[in-house]
Amino acid sequence: MTLITRILLVAAALPFVLATGDSCGDNNFLYEEKSCCVPYGGNPSPPPPPKGSSCPQSGWDWHDEKQCCVPHQPPAANQPPPQCSEGWEWNQSQSKCCQGDNGNPSTPPANPPKPSGKPGGSNNHYKKRAMKSRATALCPNSLDACPIAGANGLTGDYECIDTDAELESCGGCASTGAGQDCTAIEGVWNVGCNHGVCAVYTCMAGYKRASDGKSCIKL
Repeated sequence: MTLITRILLVAAALPFVLATGDSCGDNNFLYEEKSCCVPYGGNPSPPPPPKGSSCPQSGWDWHDEKQCCVPHQPPAANQPPPQCSEGWEWNQSQSKCCQGDNGNPSTPPANPPKPSGKPGGSNNHYKKRAMKSRATALCPNSLDACPIAGANGLTGDYECIDTDAELESCGGCASTGAGQDCTAIEGVWNVGCNHGVCAVYTCMAGYKRASDGKSCIKL
């Protein structure tokens, strides 16, 4: 076998070597969906997604080079689709959340409508937060007035939160201890807030999903 032939064979095999998990290193894993190495636990300083794209509510980061969302842990077999924010849908082929029907990407509005205080307004399609300066002000329909906590306790202001869907104030205002921070559940990977109750979809490696779907049990 000539030297040139050997070089060509090595060059042909190189992409397959690079596509293996072993080449990612100890602190990384291979995300097979996009054939890229991803750090365990996620990027400590992930870049923001561009307009028209978004990543799932927890357990995912944006990857600038691949222009997609990548998970914090290797995806488990037969796991449900990641949970996107309200108004967004998971697009498996593009590995990201897209706005519009059936996961078709569309550009989000530059200035989303602000809460008007009128029940049944079109702004109910968005997860809304509105800063209020008076405790006597009322939030739009279906939103709860949650006090804002500061370094020395409550500030006197509050924000309007949809506690039926807000991950960090699920079921009530976290600032008053009434709600639950779904992202703080030990061992959770993909989690959502459905009708004011945390719903665990998948757990990290070393944990299993509890039978009630509300927590992760350490193995």
